[in-house]
Amino acid sequence: MTGRQQADARRRMAGCAMAVAAAIGSTAMATALSAWPAPAVAADATAAFDIPAQDLNQALLSFADQAGWQVFYDATRVEGRRSSPLQGRYPADQALAILLAGTGLGWRFTGPKAVALDTLPETGATERLDPLTVEGSRFRERADGPVIGYVATRSASGTRTDTPLIETPQSVTVVTADEMVTTKATTLSDALGYTASVVTMPSGFSRVADDVTIRGFNVANGNTGMLRDGMKLQSNVYDGGQEPYGLERLEVLRGAASVLYGQLGPGGVINAITKQPTRDPLHELSLDAGSNARRQIATDHGGALDDDGRWSYRLTALYRDSDTWVDHIQDDKLYIAPALRFDPDDDTRITLLASHQEIRSGFAAPLPAAGTLYAGPDGQFIPADTFLGEPDYDTFESTVDTIGYRIEHDLSPDLRLRHGLRYYRADVTWDYMQVGWSGSSFIRRASDREEHSTGLTADTSVEYTTSTGPLDHTLLGGVDIYRQLYDTDRYRGGFSLFDPNNPVYGTDPAVDFTTNRGSRTESDQLGIYLQDQVKIDDHWVVVLGGRYDWLRSDVTSASSGVTDASHENAFTGRAGLVYLFDNGLAPYASFSQSFSANAGTSSDGAPLSPTTGEQIEIGLRYQLPDGDTMLSAAVYELVQEDVVNYVGSDVVQTGRVRSRGFEAEARTRIGALAVIASYAYTDARITESAVAGETGQRRSGIPLHAFGLWGDYGLDGFGLRGVRVGGGARYVGAANLVNEDTGADVPSHTLYDAMVSFDLAELSPSLAGAELRFNARNLTDEDYVVCNAPDGCRYGDPRTMTGTISYRW
Repeated sequence: MTGRQQADARRRMAGCAMAVAAAIGSTAMATALSAWPAPAVAADATAAFDIPAQDLNQALLSFADQAGWQVFYDATRVEGRRSSPLQGRYPADQALAILLAGTGLGWRFTGPKAVALDTLPETGATERLDPLTVEGSRFRERADGPVIGYVATRSASGTRTDTPLIETPQSVTVVTADEMVTTKATTLSDALGYTASVVTMPSGFSRVADDVTIRGFNVANGNTGMLRDGMKLQSNVYDGGQEPYGLERLEVLRGAASVLYGQLGPGGVINAITKQPTRDPLHELSLDAGSNARRQIATDHGGALDDDGRWSYRLTALYRDSDTWVDHIQDDKLYIAPALRFDPDDDTRITLLASHQEIRSGFAAPLPAAGTLYAGPDGQFIPADTFLGEPDYDTFESTVDTIGYRIEHDLSPDLRLRHGLRYYRADVTWDYMQVGWSGSSFIRRASDREEHSTGLTADTSVEYTTSTGPLDHTLLGGVDIYRQLYDTDRYRGGFSLFDPNNPVYGTDPAVDFTTNRGSRTESDQLGIYLQDQVKIDDHWVVVLGGRYDWLRSDVTSASSGVTDASHENAFTGRAGLVYLFDNGLAPYASFSQSFSANAGTSSDGAPLSPTTGEQIEIGLRYQLPDGDTMLSAAVYELVQEDVVNYVGSDVVQTGRVRSRGFEAEARTRIGALAVIASYAYTDARITESAVAGETGQRRSGIPLHAFGLWGDYGLDGFGLRGVRVGGGARYVGAANLVNEDTGADVPSHTLYDAMVSFDLAELSPSLAGAELRFNARNLTDEDYVVCNAPDGCRYGDPRTMTGTISYRW
């Protein structure tokens, strides 16, 4: 039978199923349909469905994706059942009736766009049941999978296992793909704008680097906390930022986490989850146009490659051609990510993942506080939109390629083996003009850099679930490696005068290629870890973990040829406790550790010890049974010891940093309203330092207070069918600059965002799946400056507006 004949047959079967459903007018189904009150979501809103007859569990997954509904059920009740076929446009409740026809299952609304399934009486009719709150998890969500809306309930970042967030004894935020799309996040910095305790740089900088802080500590590369799919990623922060369009979700685990991932900074990790192959047909095409001559096309495709669904794929791609608000700097990007999955049997899953990314842009050089926060020596400010480089010299060109695989095999119902590996390579050409003050003169100097980095990471683990009396264990043991190479050639030019208020271009950078200030870093990390998640009486959750790492690092100077070697061993541990109340509250407490190796020696010739961190956290989560509300709050104290201080030519390891804080987040959907809210109080302070004047100061660039609020609302109830409006505010409080001679703080700022979208299916059924959306970031065009050091300031992005038309089928 041809594909067209199969489609025609499915349509005929769907028509028969609909006729059968409609013919049950005298049955309980018809009675229930006529008597049931309209839910908060209009029952007659239609959606396009294309679901063949298949295993019911898989059919329900497709229904949830295509209808945008949540379905709760006991998995044992759908085993061995098959769905009826479903093709065409129907109201979602009618579509569910067709899908369940003949299965012996009915459903009840548990909230807007949320239903629970249950077994019907012996009549066999498909019907809606009486309202009832049903406990259960959203069947469609998994720790590395998609989320409908903004509220995730599961994650693996905090435990390395697929764990409910409410059972995780550490603060975790999941930024979903829906949130990134709705808020039009073009960088990871944009995506994290409404996340508590995260401080980001403006997009002018984050085009070339995902350099952010969590709880006052930097997270920039693989060894400080940047992960992809639970494994370390790049070896160099300046390889180029990750593309949000290629992500299923973006997860932030706050606080010390070396017991899970080895050498890290103490602030936490950012774990970017790649879009995965899917058996369900998925197709999307979107076109952007906006400020600064922005033009972009993005596309995402997935589905089964054979009738049995053993082979499936995903192909995500993006191309952007854009200027920026600074002359002579572009924002061009190419991103392609193919993925292929093969399930040779029901117990084995093999996924191949690859990506290719090219960035063509320019580097936003750090500026001094003088001339940005306050007037420079000549009494003038550096204009925000003035290009300070040389048009024929400045460039940032990055090419990044990754390839890897992941294998999962169920050795038994209780024993699972996982193995993953990824190879990473980046090549960067990075030339720019460094700028600053020399007395009362503004000067420039060329910085010429060629960077090459590679990273090989692998992780192998075994997960075993068992029970010992009243204790339910999830045991995890594994070994991981991370081998990285970072090779950089760095040259400089001479100083030259430059007037930023009256720029004159064409000066020869006069780079001195006789002195290479670069280096070559080679390092290896091997770690073994063991963790036990113990659930007691369905209320207590205990998490205990330990890890031991072996590290080797060699840093060779390009100019002298001298190699600084470092060989370290480290043990880190973790303990956490959660109590699950029946009403959805879950208080928790945890202790965790981190470490980060230091290459080189102190002034007395002794090898530098690892910098260590310890965190104590107490928190509370609240999750509603329908899964569409998650509230969380936490207080913590995080201490970093053995920080390296540089005092002139002396290297001293006596520094200590302490971060204390409170954070709260809320994510919810109530009817047509979706809300994200966050607040963070972060007191990150230097408590010991060999550098004069530093002790007692707050860390540079970390605001004491930060707040974010985003909400969007569907206007169907006001007669504007298909229209959704949204808006947000991001407040970043004043921040300190350590050892800034003038004592100037970085002033606070508030940025406002807005969105409006329209479902074009309301104009014509032939436009089903098409959407028009308009986004504005920094709507009021607020002028602001972000600094992380007295000589590390950058202007924030002005108002940007983007129009997007997308089509999903």
